[in-house]
Amino acid sequence: MGKAYARRYPRLGVNVAVDYSVGEKPFRGTAKTLSGGGLFLTRSDGLEAGKEISLRFRPARHLNIIQAKARVLYILPEKGAGVEFSEITPEDQHALLRLIHQKNRDRRLNPRAPLATQIQCDQCMSLAFSRDISLGGMFIETTDLLPVGSALTVRFNLDPKQNVVTATAQVAYQIEKMGMGVLFTEIGQEECEAIRRYLENPPLLPPS
Repeated sequence: MGKAYARRYPRLGVNVAVDYSVGEKPFRGTAKTLSGGGLFLTRSDGLEAGKEISLRFRPARHLNIIQAKARVLYILPEKGAGVEFSEITPEDQHALLRLIHQKNRDRRLNPRAPLATQIQCDQCMSLAFSRDISLGGMFIETTDLLPVGSALTVRFNLDPKQNVVTATAQVAYQIEKMGMGVLFTEIGQEECEAIRRYLENPPLLPPS
């Protein structure tokens, strides 16, 4: 068994105006990438790695304005800055994650492949389902949510003709009434290769 590494949160390509401030000085930029953990700004005026900033943006017309604190992780010259949320309400973070999952499912733009399978989980009370998978993890549709950080063992089939894939995972985030994103922490080499082959040639599934 080996370790698997992946981003904690799914990402979404966007074009969202962002008001940010460094101290008392206001700026305006545009977010081109959005996740549950932060965003990428195309402008980096007044920013430098490690800086704490305030953000204000509306991720979609039907959602409320989000106000959050963030820390600048890195600057890419002439491209922008990656920032990580340091203070964001659980409600706002859930709204972001719900939006990202809905948009990614509609557009199929994320680096995951569609998957329709039952998930067996020793730590969950009942069978759950998954509709997407990546080398690093999957999103499990369930109302039986586990706390973020919980370790769990998942078993699932990529194809009815294939053996059951077993992996140790950790809950990375939750979306109320939708499910939870898990990251694979221990998974065998054969299982990794099976997922890689599946990602390269995913089946065509009917729209959900």
